[in-house]
Amino acid sequence: MAENLAPGWAAYQTDDGSTYYANVETGETSWEPPVAASSGPALPPGWTAHEDPGSGQTYYANLETGETSWEVPGGGAAAPAVPAEPTGTWSVDHTYTLGAPGSCEHMWEGKGVQLLDPNLYNSVSSVAKGLNANDPFVEEGFCVVFSSSKQQYFLLWRSDCEATAFATLGI
Repeated sequence: MAENLAPGWAAYQTDDGSTYYANVETGETSWEPPVAASSGPALPPGWTAHEDPGSGQTYYANLETGETSWEVPGGGAAAPAVPAEPTGTWSVDHTYTLGAPGSCEHMWEGKGVQLLDPNLYNSVSSVAKGLNANDPFVEEGFCVVFSSSKQQYFLLWRSDCEATAFATLGI
């Protein structure tokens, strides 16, 4: 659902009707919808969280019913979640060659693995350096990068996410 996409993301259709998602600000693409990061409690269907511009407090609104509340729907006061800081680092030493275009896309497509836009990110070493500065930010801790110099796709992972990356791709 488009209203649940992370900020900056939009849904697009390929010529064959498949839906993909792209972030025009970062150049990232994904076959899986990038969901907005949660900064608070899970909300029941129809409810969304908003910030009151006057007070900065969070309030909740149900667009279907018109109901609003300062309390989290379903009870309890809102307690913002504190995101965990990544503990690992990105490096060219944390790569795995997946293969040439046309031969390996099946390894990540449909598995929620982020393919960085090869028009913006086409050097594994530059991407690793940027990822350490969260530019681009890859929440999962691993992604696929196309190297224009090697004409190969590479799996790139943060040092604390190797096992998850390999398990997700079935390597």
